Amino acid sequence: MASQVKLMKGVEIHFPSDFKEGEVEKVQALMDKYDFEVPTICLNFFTDPKWQNGSFTSRDPKIRKEAIKTTKKAIDIAKEMGVKACTVWLGQDGHDYLFNDYDRAWEWIVRGFGEVVDYAKTLTVFMEYKQKEPRTHVMPANVGKALYIVDELKAKNLGVVIDVGHAFMSDENLAESVALVNRRHVPFTMHFNDAYGYWDDDMIAGSINLWRYVELFYQLRKVHYDGWYDLDIFPYREDPVKAVGQSLGFIDYVKRKVEGNYKEIKSAIAEGN
Repeated sequence: MASQVKLMKGVEIHFPSDFKEGEVEKVQALMDKYDFEVPTICLNFFTDPKWQNGSFTSRDPKIRKEAIKTTKKAIDIAKEMGVKACTVWLGQDGHDYLFNDYDRAWEWIVRGFGEVVDYAKTLTVFMEYKQKEPRTHVMPANVGKALYIVDELKAKNLGVVIDVGHAFMSDENLAESVALVNRRHVPFTMHFNDAYGYWDDDMIAGSINLWRYVELFYQLRKVHYDGWYDLDIFPYREDPVKAVGQSLGFIDYVKRKVEGNYKEIKSAIAEGN
């Protein structure tokens, strides 16, 4: 199905849900068959019930150890496949009710990321933030808290995923989030979708927030972003091929329009006009 989308050049894959440790050759063969790259291998710590009380910050030391071990396996697989990054979204880490040991949770999450980035060495580990869902409070929740972890560890190979819908949930300005991450010289990648702002709607990119996207692409151009333009959408009722094609077409269109009018936009911003 993915091969039917004209502008599509790669596929993010989740470990260990999309494939198992012994299926690397099979996955690589599929990528070669359709001439796809793998931008990053994503860790799935959110669908299996064993992670329901967290992974990096689980109160069970065996679960924490397994989460780190699984991440290291993904890093090994990424290096074997020539993939340059792994992405970690801790969807089940955080809390729902009040009265928690927040110091302990932050100690574990920082320690966990520290261990995996040390193991990864030259491979980049992208940390994806989100305010809520499936927990009422997910760790890390926003771009500032993600940058706090990066700052604690001082690791050059620890980066951030800026997901459009996740940023909107925290009432972030996308362009400002890009500026903040870039100011800290932190590697980052983008997940594109669209949303109304109070939930992770994962809708077709550009279907709601046109002008926020225009400003975002201006900022990406300004910081010379050369990473992937990843999609994270869930077309539950739409034709998935058309939804992906429309999203990529929109991204390509806005990117070209901003490039063609970059000097004019820059001048207008400088004048406060």
